[in-house]
Amino acid sequence: MKRILFGAVALLFAAGAVSCSSSKKAAGAAAPAGMVEEVNPLSGPQYRSNAEYYRAVQNGVSTERSTAQKIAMQNCRQELAATIQADVKAVMENYVKNQDTGVTAEQKSQYQELAYTAVNQQLRDVQIVEEKIYRQDNGSFRYYVCMQMPKAALESAVEEAIAKDAKLNLEFDRAQFKKIFEEQMAAFSQQ
Repeated sequence: MKRILFGAVALLFAAGAVSCSSSKKAAGAAAPAGMVEEVNPLSGPQYRSNAEYYRAVQNGVSTERSTAQKIAMQNCRQELAATIQADVKAVMENYVKNQDTGVTAEQKSQYQELAYTAVNQQLRDVQIVEEKIYRQDNGSFRYYVCMQMPKAALESAVEEAIAKDAKLNLEFDRAQFKKIFEEQMAAFSQQ
C-alpha cells in the first residue's frame, strides 16, 4: 500500500512538473530553428534616449576584462557621438534656414564646426548609467554599458562655443536657436 501511495505521489509531482514547464514554453515565443535568443541586460526604457538625455548601450567581448570594458565604452561613445552629431547637424541646418539675415555658406560651416567641437568636448563628460559584466562559457568576458549625456549640457555648450566667436555671436539669435534645439530634441525623443 505504501508503494502504491508513494508511486501515485511521485507520478503527481512528475505530471505537475511537466505541465508547468510546458506552459512556460508556450507562454514565450520560441526561437526559430537553429537560433538561440540572446538577452540584452540593458534593454529597458531607462536605457533609451528621452527628452532629457542622449543614451546609448553597447557591449564588448574579450578574453581580458579590461579590454572588454574598453571596447564597450568606445563603442558606446561612438554611438552617442553619431546620434548627437546627426541631431546637432539638423538643428544647425534648421537654425540657418530660419535666419532672415541670409547666413552665408562660410558662416553655416563655422556654426557647424563650433557645434561639433562642443559635442566632442561634451562626450568626454558622459555619465555611466549602468554596467554589467559576464564571463562566457569560453572564458571570455562580455561587458555591457549604458552611457548618457544631458541634452541641456549640450545646448549650453553649443551656445557658449558660438558666443566665444565675436563675429558669429553678433548675428546669433539665442532665442531662435533654443527654440529649434528644443523642437529637434522633442522630435528625437518621440522616435
